Amino acid sequence: MPDDVPITDEDRLIYQLTIHRDLVGWTIGKLDKSGVIAKRTTGNDPRGDIVIVNPNDASKVQEIIGKIHNQYNSLTPIESQFTVDRITTNQPHIEIKSTYLFGKGINEIIETGTAIAVVSANKISQPGKAKLFQAGIAYAENIPLSEFMDVESQE
Repeated sequence: MPDDVPITDEDRLIYQLTIHRDLVGWTIGKLDKSGVIAKRTTGNDPRGDIVIVNPNDASKVQEIIGKIHNQYNSLTPIESQFTVDRITTNQPHIEIKSTYLFGKGINEIIETGTAIAVVSANKISQPGKAKLFQAGIAYAENIPLSEFMDVESQE
């Protein structure tokens, strides 16, 4: 959208939902290329936005998400997601976020008991990353919009 056009609340919501939708599809595509079958959830499923069809693929999924994170972020010495104690669940899900993730949002993801990973187009707070790590949930943050959206259609 041009800078001089007023943006309505609805325009902002549509934009955030478009980011979310496209990031879900991009993540499923990345998993598919690695041989993992994943499906988009519906009905605002509280367990997550993507379900991993074969629960035995959960550790592979977490490794893929960790690699995606490493691709777009410089790691601090203590931030190594390959040594985290992975969460186990018979219904592994991935949560997708398009806005800054912190506090209550982090706690809600952990409380699902099904989230094995989080993928975000934005930042995750330092305390949030520590909580996810402690809970055995892999994450990837700061995924550039240009990786998964048609940036020309945004202008």
